[in-house]
Amino acid sequence: MLDNSELDHQKEFYFQWHITNRCNLRCKHCYHDNYQEIGLDTSQLLKIGEHLCDAIKNWGKIGSFSITGGEPFMRKDDVMQLLDFFDNREEIGHIDILTNGTLIDQGIINDLKRFKKIRRIQFSLEGLEETNDKIRGNGSFDVITSKIKQLTMCGLKTSVMMTIAKYNKDEVIPLAEKLAEVGVESFILDRFIPEGQSADMKKSVLDSTEIKEIYQKCYSYFKNTLKPRMLLYRTLFCLLNPEDKHIGAICSVGNNALTIMPNGDVFPCRRLPIKLGNILKNSVYEIWYTHPLLWEFRDPNNLKGKCKHCEYIPVCRGCRAFAYAITGDYFEADPQCWKDNN
Repeated sequence: MLDNSELDHQKEFYFQWHITNRCNLRCKHCYHDNYQEIGLDTSQLLKIGEHLCDAIKNWGKIGSFSITGGEPFMRKDDVMQLLDFFDNREEIGHIDILTNGTLIDQGIINDLKRFKKIRRIQFSLEGLEETNDKIRGNGSFDVITSKIKQLTMCGLKTSVMMTIAKYNKDEVIPLAEKLAEVGVESFILDRFIPEGQSADMKKSVLDSTEIKEIYQKCYSYFKNTLKPRMLLYRTLFCLLNPEDKHIGAICSVGNNALTIMPNGDVFPCRRLPIKLGNILKNSVYEIWYTHPLLWEFRDPNNLKGKCKHCEYIPVCRGCRAFAYAITGDYFEADPQCWKDNN
């Protein structure tokens, strides 16, 4: 059986699988704009899972999945059936579950403990209690921190993602310190991209100077403590120290990942909502190897602005989804990149 630790990123192929649009929350910064159930039935989900696993096996890759929604535990039984299926596939390295956490109870926890391939349960928090609850709903901070403690006591690892914007940029490190107290294993930052429900929140987007300042603070925290462990596998982090292999990552679009939506549509990335095909009609092999847009993304000569001639092309290329959301052109330079700022 594959080691359930961090995988060799050169061999890993990642799927973010949204099994439902339904969600019991309405977070202000959410990229969803449709919360109606348009998901597939259980047999279709398992058929897709088998197809994806077979493709990964044939490619000689190690598969990793994030099961999410909407809120995935609104389809609890389907989550458990998928976990059971993946747990018995040798080519799958690990599974993460991305959830708002509000529906997790002791029964779900007992079920999750059975699966060897679960790496971590990922929650989202957007700052300390007051800031978070303005975005995710009153009382959500206390609910999530209590769920984290409950999962930790039962031996399950947890992570927290924070989506950073102007309204919470000063709470990144204070939140990290709070998460250490409740037993969170890892902490992930994601840049706010205005789309879906939050398309009219462009004034909340951080500028390049603000991003640089936040990333510098996170890198300092990363070097000085492992509680929680900062996961800095994101574009632009390489600008802080290109020699440090623990930070930074090339944009996954066209590289090593795909997103599957509740109706089977396939996107290059959830935050780059461009339909490449539908997994019920097009094989993943067909999508990955024959779709012209993915080949355009793979060619760095298509990049524009300062990204085009950047020496960090092999390890970054900026965020194509962010460029698209802000400029309307997915090949434009990443607007939050601070390289060459005066």
